[in-house]
Amino acid sequence: MARRVAKPLTALAAAAALAGTGILAGASSASAATTWQAMDSVCKTYTALDGVTSKGKICAEVQKRVTDTGSVTGYRGRVVLTPAGGSGMKPTTYHWNTGAGLSQVCTGGCATQTAAWTSAWSPVHTAGSGPYKVQGEFEDGSLWDLAASWSAWQTAAEKCRTYTAGVACVRYEVRSYRGTLQERSRFTYVPSKGGYIVPRTVGVGSVIDGSTTGVTSVLCPPCTKQTASYSKTVSRDTPNPGSVNEYHATAVFDQPNGTTTTLKAAITG
Repeated sequence: MARRVAKPLTALAAAAALAGTGILAGASSASAATTWQAMDSVCKTYTALDGVTSKGKICAEVQKRVTDTGSVTGYRGRVVLTPAGGSGMKPTTYHWNTGAGLSQVCTGGCATQTAAWTSAWSPVHTAGSGPYKVQGEFEDGSLWDLAASWSAWQTAAEKCRTYTAGVACVRYEVRSYRGTLQERSRFTYVPSKGGYIVPRTVGVGSVIDGSTTGVTSVLCPPCTKQTASYSKTVSRDTPNPGSVNEYHATAVFDQPNGTTTTLKAAITG
């Protein structure tokens, strides 16, 4: 039965929690030695309404907590302000894009900052990173927001087939990257004994209100036989949904008997 596209797109935010939880599940033990490591930092310079006068720079930073065995057991974020010319900046709230609600950057509210200022690190977040999004306001009342970090790719649809040459799969995957929804096609092939394929294209795309868009990676020519396990991806930012939609991943390849085969995994609604 067809499913509405709103579900996978909404699930993109939830994918952060699901995928992140998968990462966290590998923690060796509560007693393992841990260190904080830089994960992501995003900075943006803001200007006044004249488009010229600088208000200053704001950065969102995320660190991950890593055990001595390499497992990730948590994340934390903070905001760094560098006001220009005495311009006022006041952080208000932040959230992790994993279904968590808003939290205050400063307990009881932050003061307006007119000089360089760095917030305390947020409490440790263990439900998967997702993007860390922080927001606030300038002294003139205008608002700002900034996101750092990302969720792991989450499979929203897949199609696998077994051929004489082996098993081929194409997956439509989604994630949130620094607050931007993204989608990709992931094509994989595992050969049978003596089997091979010749990959031709891997693509990700959509049909929205009758308009088709997408990104395709053309792999042939040169036409190369793949006799070992093979994987190829292509990705893009996810377009906004319309009234009638299809989001899909495709792969085209040749089999040893000369047959050109197309695999497609799609969500429609």
